[in-house]
Amino acid sequence: MTNPYGQPYGQPTQLGYPASDPVPVPYGAQQPYYQQQPYPAAYPQQPGYPQAPYAQQPAQDIPNYKGWAIGCIFLFWILAIFAIMKSNEVDSYKLQGNWFAAKQASDSTRTMCLIATIVGAIGWVIGIVAIIISIATASRYSPYY
Repeated sequence: MTNPYGQPYGQPTQLGYPASDPVPVPYGAQQPYYQQQPYPAAYPQQPGYPQAPYAQQPAQDIPNYKGWAIGCIFLFWILAIFAIMKSNEVDSYKLQGNWFAAKQASDSTRTMCLIATIVGAIGWVIGIVAIIISIATASRYSPYY
């Protein structure tokens, strides 16, 4: 009688015994360890289902832009908070193995950080120009400067 792997019962090949030397196994005892067949590396895509564009993308290739989002707090903090929350979603989706959702969250984080950087830079420039103009006009009309 053979086991499902095609080897006779009681003849282990992994325990160091030669295959020709039968090892007695008492009645009711656990059978010796046999090497199992490996699982296939990946299941093929089934016909009729579209392949997601980011389904096979490794997790380390999807950036979360967390540093940029934290840096945007000094530029435009309202949008930066949402960018930080979205970058945390990228990490969560990568841990779940949902590459498509992680890529979408990464793209939206990048967009929010870009908008926060542009709006914040424009705001800082306008603020600096307004301070310079106010100092210049104050010194012109005030006798104390």
